[in-house]
Amino acid sequence: MKKIICLAVLVFSFLISGNAYGALSPFEKELIKISNEIASSHNIPRGTKLAVLGFQESSTKSQLLFSSIIEDDLAGVLIKKMPGRIIAKNHIETVLRELKITRDDVFDQKNRKQFGKLLSADFIVTGSYWVGDGMVNINIVVVDVESGLALFSGKMKVKRNSFPNEYFR
Repeated sequence: MKKIICLAVLVFSFLISGNAYGALSPFEKELIKISNEIASSHNIPRGTKLAVLGFQESSTKSQLLFSSIIEDDLAGVLIKKMPGRIIAKNHIETVLRELKITRDDVFDQKNRKQFGKLLSADFIVTGSYWVGDGMVNINIVVVDVESGLALFSGKMKVKRNSFPNEYFR
């Protein structure tokens, strides 16, 4: 009986602390929301595979630390929503090296098709972001590898002060 009471107190204190699943940041909440939209989009057929890459800062067209954070975190949430359908980042990097192209080169028509074929990806999840008016605005697009058509578009907005300054350097 004593063990049950101790366990109940421990579980209760854990739940009260707000960390049953870990307190979600505003960014994580937005990632979950956009991932749900992608996973339930009627334009993205069931069973197709997606590669997450190519996020850029809009004004400089460069990939900063935050670019990689978006890619990694979005891929992680999508894997939970769409298990077995998200291409692993290390496989993406291997294919980019093999083709001797950069992430920017992927969106050239010839490269996009070759990249998709080697990767076995049907769609590329990509986008851009910019920081302004105290907000980080992130645009996300799902592009068909074969046709180059955008089949999904979504937007996330998160307060700038939700992120460390180092993310944007």
